[in-house]
Amino acid sequence: MSPLPADRARAALIRALKPVAGPFAVVAARSQDWASATFEGARHRLALRLEGEDADTRAARLVASLAAVDVPMDNGFVADIAVTARVDGDGPVLGIEALTIREAPPCPAATISGGARRCG
Repeated sequence: MSPLPADRARAALIRALKPVAGPFAVVAARSQDWASATFEGARHRLALRLEGEDADTRAARLVASLAAVDVPMDNGFVADIAVTARVDGDGPVLGIEALTIREAPPCPAATISGGARRCG
């Protein structure tokens, strides 16, 4: 069985966060399909436990600047991302919320009708 779109987007987001956040373990993850009039994607809630000797330093950096960081993602992009919580204990755990947008596949045969370009 193939993963659902939100599950695939969550996996891509987690892969994309590795170079930004450094070593971490996913404590919890939940994703839900999302759509607007023009875009399709998914909303994500993650809890990541940062690992390593510099975990506290990286956590502080992410809390301060994750919303401004470009997080490149396969087959889409991160439209919005923020650290929503930080819990310290056995390593910092960050609550992260994100909105990812799925890239539309290219139009194989675009037509122009009334000045508007559309597929099909």
